[in-house]
Amino acid sequence: MKKIFIGCPITKYLDHDVFTDDHFRAFIEGMYDLCSEYADEVFLALKREEFGKKLMTDVCTELDFEEMKTADLVVAIPEDSKGTAVELGWASAMKKKIILVLDRNCRYTPLIYRLGDITETISIWYDGTLDEEVLRRVSEAIKAIETANTL
Repeated sequence: MKKIFIGCPITKYLDHDVFTDDHFRAFIEGMYDLCSEYADEVFLALKREEFGKKLMTDVCTELDFEEMKTADLVVAIPEDSKGTAVELGWASAMKKKIILVLDRNCRYTPLIYRLGDITETISIWYDGTLDEEVLRRVSEAIKAIETANTL
């Protein structure tokens, strides 16, 4: 696989230029490392923007859109992020393969959890805590997509 795009909330975890949730940061860094095992390139806006230290509020939309165009797979943790919802809209319109990581304790619009009606989508549901088990299940989903692409 050439490129994986990771979409996740940013703004809700920032207090000016300080990232406020160490658990979420560790999970996202683990997700980035995991995706790097499967793809030549991984895009994560949080990494590009150094987890809030180099925010790109004026150009991020255009730059993220360009990154999406060249992605083979999108792994998204939408939570309540409007930005991630926009990215999922782009991904589905471009018929990108998507892995959704969804919390059973959150309420999602059908436009999120029914993306499989538009493009190939694997949904991974978890119960409130992003952990190693979620990463293991994402790894299995990536392997399944790779296997399907080689048949």
